[in-house]
Amino acid sequence: MSIPEKKLKNGFSLPEFGIGTWGMGGKGHRNYLNDDKVDVAAIRAAIELGVTCIDTAEMYAGGHAEELVGRAIQGFDRSSLRIITKVFVNHLSYDDTLSACKASLKRVGTEYFDMYLLHGYVADVPLTETMRAMDTLKAEGLIRNIGVANFGADHLAEAQALTENRIVYDQVHYNLEFREPERKGLLEYCQANDVLLAAWRPVQKGALLENPPGIVLEMCKKYQKTPAQIAINWLISQDNVITLAKSSSVEHLKDNLGAVGWRMEPEDIERLRSEYPDQRDVSDAVPLG
Repeated sequence: MSIPEKKLKNGFSLPEFGIGTWGMGGKGHRNYLNDDKVDVAAIRAAIELGVTCIDTAEMYAGGHAEELVGRAIQGFDRSSLRIITKVFVNHLSYDDTLSACKASLKRVGTEYFDMYLLHGYVADVPLTETMRAMDTLKAEGLIRNIGVANFGADHLAEAQALTENRIVYDQVHYNLEFREPERKGLLEYCQANDVLLAAWRPVQKGALLENPPGIVLEMCKKYQKTPAQIAINWLISQDNVITLAKSSSVEHLKDNLGAVGWRMEPEDIERLRSEYPDQRDVSDAVPLG
């Protein structure tokens, strides 16, 4: 299948759905008992089903997730893929950012990243220094676009003011339950300033699919879709919002892909925004910085 793309006014575009790799190969450190073949197969299956956007990070499994992505993309047309990775918060000095990117390129086995992200905001390294490094990486052709992850609106605006290039992307925790990007004005900022907001954990690691509330079941009936498809489509039906989901199961991936290529009616987006029960104002994983 062909996954529709969302295009910004500045010309940048990404598919409205991509896959994440957090947990593949381990968490913060490599798990040597992990069945890497399963993770590689999951990424390859996603690509074969039409997924072209793959998100990873140098801190995922201590860099091993990037190696798994590198193994998985072998034999596919690199130019058709959008590979995104992140520099971790302990590598945000100018020299460290450059070194981290080059190490990530080596692990993935690619000459460039389609986008490189700051994995979070920290106050103890001048943002000026980090953004100068990002500009250098782009000027050298090692990255094609600059983004951030887990940045609130204020720090996103600060970062944008310090780079010669457009920041086109902010990857944050956002779903039907966790609404921090709405509550703190980030969603509105991205929509007003030509930035894509990429929502991670769109189904909250499956928690949103357990005993879905009545309003979700009502939407399932109306649209003839599953709870996962309603949760994901609620995100991507909003302006400037795309999403990333990890799945090691082809069955779950196919379910998720049923969320793309159609749009929820605006009144239903707003009903879910206001009526979904037990909403939370702050992420339980990585709050906005």
